[in-house]
Amino acid sequence: MSPLGIFLGDKIEILNNYMPEITAVVVGIFFHISTVILFESTENHKFNIKKFGVIVLGFLISYLSL
Repeated sequence: MSPLGIFLGDKIEILNNYMPEITAVVVGIFFHISTVILFESTENHKFNIKKFGVIVLGFLISYLSL
């Protein structure tokens, strides 16, 4: 789908006007899918504080590396 999106983005001018909104929706979908896979992969979908701590640590490291 990525090549099709690049092709349509160049050919359909109206898509360029809404690029930030489209990007926000796509990133939101990816974020939702990744968090569902990450948090619901445990037995009985229990909250795992270790997994959450590693996620927060990853966010902090990525923020500090900017």
